[in-house]
Amino acid sequence: MGDDGGRYSFRKRKRPQQDGSDEVLNQLLELTAACGRLVVFSGSGLSANSGMSMFSTKNGLYERARQRFKIQDGIKLFSYPFYKQRRMDVQQFFAQIYGEAKNSKASPGHVAMAQLHELGKLQRHYTLNIDGLAEVVGMDTWHHEKNPNGITVEMHGNISYVVCPSCHAVERLSGPVMATMKACQPVACSTCHEDEMRFKVMLYDDEQGDCITPEDVFEQLEDDLAAADAVLWVGISFEQSASTEYFRKVRGGTGAGAERVCGGAEDGAPQPTQSQQACTQQALVCSCSRPV
Repeated sequence: MGDDGGRYSFRKRKRPQQDGSDEVLNQLLELTAACGRLVVFSGSGLSANSGMSMFSTKNGLYERARQRFKIQDGIKLFSYPFYKQRRMDVQQFFAQIYGEAKNSKASPGHVAMAQLHELGKLQRHYTLNIDGLAEVVGMDTWHHEKNPNGITVEMHGNISYVVCPSCHAVERLSGPVMATMKACQPVACSTCHEDEMRFKVMLYDDEQGDCITPEDVFEQLEDDLAAADAVLWVGISFEQSASTEYFRKVRGGTGAGAERVCGGAEDGAPQPTQSQQACTQQALVCSCSRPV
């Protein structure tokens, strides 16, 4: 996506647009402009042009994990059972992902969402991404104790932090810790001194998931859904079990008058889909057509 004198020029998708796409876009624009309390769920499609590797694309994270660890399916590396078996190797692989996140840039979609927040239209932003790019554009991170008014809820954690499964102490990733993990060595917690520090990233079937996403998150989600006028899904394919489970929770928790709008990109698409671009465009319309 590019900025051309205050107007967006969107890269066309190779796949033909489906009939009715213009009508869906117009409905999305009208709906968002009329809503005062939006809950947004975002996935990897939002960061597709930010410099982060996607999971399912060619040379993506799953393929790189499969080749490096000689496993049949690269998704296995992101599971807790595999982490238990090869903890140091997984930490080393995640250290590489952190390097990408550190060098990535916020996308126009991130900026547009921040503008919605500035206008007071964003009730909450729930993200499945671990890149921390929402913080880059000024959307502070929610915490049930330290920052209950934070706007972004990191459902799957943040690759820029490490956490202790024993005492739940959280630390921002430092140079020495990064070097230790790259060397496949354990990192001790500075609070309880257990050598179990791990990246603050949720894994599949994560037995330590409570130190990544506490149950308070879902209590906050219930409150936000009850107050929401609409729920937007941005950059999410609904091909992963987590996203479909969140969708079920939303369907059961939204108020009677709330609208649910899917602007999902396929997980792993190298460029944002037309639907995700539509979400970005409608956000810009809501922000008084200010260029990004």
